[in-house]
Amino acid sequence: MNTSDEILSALDAVAAEPSKMAKLGMLKAYCDSQTFRHVLELAYSPFRTYGVSPDRPEKAGKAFFDHLTMDMVYRLASRELTGNAAREAIASEFERLSPKSGELLWRILNKDLRAGFSESTINKACPGLIPTFPYMRCSLLKGAKVEKFDWETGVFSQEKADGMFANVNHYASGAVSIVSRQGSEFPVRPFLPLTEEVRRRLNKGTQSHGEILVRKAGVVLPREIGNGILNSVLKGGDFADDEVPIFKIWDQIPQPAVVSKGRYNMKYKDRLFSINNQLYCDSDFIPLDPLINTIDGRVCHSMDEVLDHFREKLAEGKEGTVFKNPSAIWGDYTSKDQIKLKLDVVVDLRIVGVVPGNKGTKNEGRPGSLTCESKDGQLRVDVTVKNEAMRDSVEKHPHDWIGQIIAVRFNAIMRSTDTRKPHSLFLPRMVEAGCRIDKAVADTYQQICDQYESAVMSS
Repeated sequence: MNTSDEILSALDAVAAEPSKMAKLGMLKAYCDSQTFRHVLELAYSPFRTYGVSPDRPEKAGKAFFDHLTMDMVYRLASRELTGNAAREAIASEFERLSPKSGELLWRILNKDLRAGFSESTINKACPGLIPTFPYMRCSLLKGAKVEKFDWETGVFSQEKADGMFANVNHYASGAVSIVSRQGSEFPVRPFLPLTEEVRRRLNKGTQSHGEILVRKAGVVLPREIGNGILNSVLKGGDFADDEVPIFKIWDQIPQPAVVSKGRYNMKYKDRLFSINNQLYCDSDFIPLDPLINTIDGRVCHSMDEVLDHFREKLAEGKEGTVFKNPSAIWGDYTSKDQIKLKLDVVVDLRIVGVVPGNKGTKNEGRPGSLTCESKDGQLRVDVTVKNEAMRDSVEKHPHDWIGQIIAVRFNAIMRSTDTRKPHSLFLPRMVEAGCRIDKAVADTYQQICDQYESAVMSS
């Protein structure tokens, strides 16, 4: 398998196979081809994004992928090629490539090979091809067997912090790094005060999990402001003199467990006890105004107490809570031992288009909203641009926003009765005036439905 036409034919054959096991077998066989593996990596690596979402090619030539194709793809990924120049280069390449090769390029740039498999299936067929970052995800209340939780010992109900998730690594050497869920490393200089406190207060050889928030003049900022500041810093900016990043920690595992499908069998109550010891007992350095604290929470002995805590946090304007079985182990999977409770549902959607403001309005001719989709395209909705600064940015560099992930809050799902039309959302609004740089993949329609049903059940 050497040509891009042959690779598309192979992908279409995988797509047509209904059996998951048979798909996996086909992928294992096709992965013998270095070219096929390269295409998988270009389409699914979280480190490869292209800032474009082109329409399918209308014109075609006869060429297969070659150095010209790869040069253009790499220049898109590095953002050396953007805006009108990117559009023109893609259109020119579509005209040069054969119909099958043009279709394959279109799928790569849209980060979806349309073959009915995911990153996890790729890594089963070709271990380690797609970078993954260990993370224990929460389950939703629907289907959770909370009656099996250790209620007598006490379940931990914790605030769902309105910040940016981070892994804080304190290596055995004493080095410290702060890394996003998708593996992007935070810049060193702006976070020096936090990393110095990590060295003094958290054990070496560990990875701690929690949320980075921003404290300004002694007050923790709400998510839409704090995350905007964090995004600006991660893009090369800096904190103001009265702003400082803080870390709310809820879990910690040893570095050897930080591997794909990793597990750590210490019970959660013991992991949390260890964290508290490090921060408040064993440390020789406990600052008066610490940058690291355990996440706010309480011990509950019944589901009613868990729900009372959830309602209290909602009344405080918080997003919700997470409650955890004290006997839970840690693992790189979706845990049935930690349950997320939310009311307003926040989902991650991919930007696929910019919609001009309505005629006669102040935004006529300017970006009015962003067309966003679920990962599978089964849900599509226009979300109003959050503020004027963001509108200016979208107007100046519209193609830099295409393909990016944004967090969208909504109140209900508007299900389409026409199978040819996508579903939508009721009252969608952007959570913050910027993209999620810690995520590269949108939620699927089913994930959105599950989160909404969970919110309804727990409210």
